[in-house]
Amino acid sequence: MKHLKIQVQGIVQGVGFRPFVHRLALQNNLKGYAYNDAQGIIIHIQGNSKDTDIFLEQLKSQAPVLSKIENIEIEEYPMESFNDFQIKESQNGIHQTLISPDIAPCEDCIHEMLNPNNRRYHYPFINCTNCGPRYSIIQDIPYDRKNTTMSDFKLCSQCDKEYHDIQDRRYHAQPNACKECGPKLIYVGNKQDEDELENAINDLKEGKIVAIKGIGGIHLACDANNKQAVLRLRKRKQREAKPFAIMAKDIQTAKELVDISSVEESFLTSKERPIVLCKKKAPNSYIELSENKELGIFLPYSPLHILLLDRCPLLVMTSANLSDTPVLIDNEEALIKLKDIADSFLLHDRKIENRCDDSLIRIVNDKPYFIRKSRGYAPIVIHTPFDVDGLLALGAHQKGSFALGKNHHVFISPYIGNMETIETMEHFTKALDTYKRLFEITPRQAGCDQHPDYASTLYAQSLDIPITKIYHHHAHMASCMFEHELSGPCFGIIWDGTGLGKDQTIWGAEFLIGDYQDFVRIGSIKPIDLIGNEQAIHEIGRIGLVMSMDANIEQTFFEPTKQELLKKIRIQNSVSATSMGRLFDGLYSILTKKITQDYDGQAPMLLESMVQPTDKKYSLKFYEKEHVRYFDWTPMVKEMIQDTDDIHIKAQKAINTIIDMAIEQVHTLNKEYLPIVLSGGCFQNLQLLQGIYKKLIKENYTVYWHEKVSCNDEGIALGQLAILSQRRK
Repeated sequence: MKHLKIQVQGIVQGVGFRPFVHRLALQNNLKGYAYNDAQGIIIHIQGNSKDTDIFLEQLKSQAPVLSKIENIEIEEYPMESFNDFQIKESQNGIHQTLISPDIAPCEDCIHEMLNPNNRRYHYPFINCTNCGPRYSIIQDIPYDRKNTTMSDFKLCSQCDKEYHDIQDRRYHAQPNACKECGPKLIYVGNKQDEDELENAINDLKEGKIVAIKGIGGIHLACDANNKQAVLRLRKRKQREAKPFAIMAKDIQTAKELVDISSVEESFLTSKERPIVLCKKKAPNSYIELSENKELGIFLPYSPLHILLLDRCPLLVMTSANLSDTPVLIDNEEALIKLKDIADSFLLHDRKIENRCDDSLIRIVNDKPYFIRKSRGYAPIVIHTPFDVDGLLALGAHQKGSFALGKNHHVFISPYIGNMETIETMEHFTKALDTYKRLFEITPRQAGCDQHPDYASTLYAQSLDIPITKIYHHHAHMASCMFEHELSGPCFGIIWDGTGLGKDQTIWGAEFLIGDYQDFVRIGSIKPIDLIGNEQAIHEIGRIGLVMSMDANIEQTFFEPTKQELLKKIRIQNSVSATSMGRLFDGLYSILTKKITQDYDGQAPMLLESMVQPTDKKYSLKFYEKEHVRYFDWTPMVKEMIQDTDDIHIKAQKAINTIIDMAIEQVHTLNKEYLPIVLSGGCFQNLQLLQGIYKKLIKENYTVYWHEKVSCNDEGIALGQLAILSQRRK
């Protein structure tokens, strides 16, 4: 006979782990008890040795699908007198447990919700132990109802019976509810029906814009097939060109718009339900939804969505927010701030504690390649062999994020947004306070970007702990290294839009050699003057003008007076940037004569989207200055301007040239065949990513890219944390 104490850590709360343990104990004739504590779940079992051994094997091999076991500790205890096996009240303590992300409805709940004979028929908040909201409603650990926003709703007798029945699928399902006792929909608008949902459906069918409260935030929705409704939403939201995500009723409906591979389908239908970028069936179709060749598609991920999409099978679903502010989560705030955008509102009375934007991925080599990692994945947890305890990394400025370290776990925030506004900064600090509380982390050292004007840097300086400033592109490189547990030295190809370099100029097309301690810049591109500094990022004709002038083949972008004025301003008020993002801005402007972009990254995205296949390319030229080998892009620009090929062919030739430039730099600068890491927002361009990767792999280089966090600035915090952890050794 044995009495074992078993401590299980990981995602083991709110995922049906205690009922699972109870069933295992009964099956194996074991007695004892189990309870949640702040570190996970504690199990005491007592019985003969054979039965305890089987229990331990099944504990690992048959764990609930939503659980994730990180660690199991087993200790033998003195024999006790147990009458049966019980689930006991949760206990508090030092927080070590992980938290489940919000999960899409399971098939059992969907079946019940669509069954007219079920008491939860058409109930838009149905859930069970295997699905439903988790992170978005949690306020504290342990994950019990009293520590969630569901504490506002007292269980009715039927729900309470389910909640306490160990054999029931809703045993200790903390968001458990029904029509009698749970959250309810709230419709605000021109009410024509007693049913709240019916009013919203009627509005959508009539071409109206409806604000719909979901799991981690509020969406603005309209009929994706109604072009006028879509254009009206663009105008009201002042989002003239940025692509909209489309929620489709099911895979078959989505396939009317896009081609979907089997791997893409598996992610679209997964429990995480991210937005997946898929190729349009016709590249120039649905321009009002997306001006490029792809559409962001996702499937319903809440019961409410399922009910809506059953009647309105294709909806634009875009975050309900004002420019550069976080997605709205509060009913009253939404009614005020969206009054000039939404025609009506479909809200509910379950509070969203932790906002969480929709995740966005591409599929690359049959794996998810994250552009935004948030709902369905947050809280993002990465286990590492490195000690990261007590470390805080505060990220950059665009696509803000933070990372906290505890023992050998890195906890990364969900998507925060661009740190341009007070509202975003408030979201950042609230999310950080939530993480510190939930995971009981007290930072002892912090890292931030070197740029003195970033909001995250200013926040770091307000903390009463030691601060380490880390160069932007070093953090990008370290982020990818850390993901793949590389110790260095490595060769980094780090391409993005903006980051402060060691020489205090703007970098963004860098070839680095380094480890976590330091790095050396050994390659880059010829600097590009930005007339009027940041204004050139928005008015990209300024970049096209500079690049054509430097190539000695000046092109006309503006009316003569303005063009001459800009040339004078260049001398007096411009900064230089070795930025791949700005190079793409300029190339797009030269090719199309477009002089503005509506959002950062639009021009590079459209350049990628407009290409037609060709193996042709332009000339390469390099020069060396102060031990850095620079790519001189002026011959490429001159040849491109003089080229008589179709504009779409010229776009492909330019990208081919940049890919070949990278390969030539590797040949010259990485003769030791160091591992190569690809990072930075420009590697959201799949032509660059795959083109460089495939060519280097053929030449027997080892190449890594991001698989756990985004390549853009959202992944910066992980790199900062990695550098901090290694430098303090």
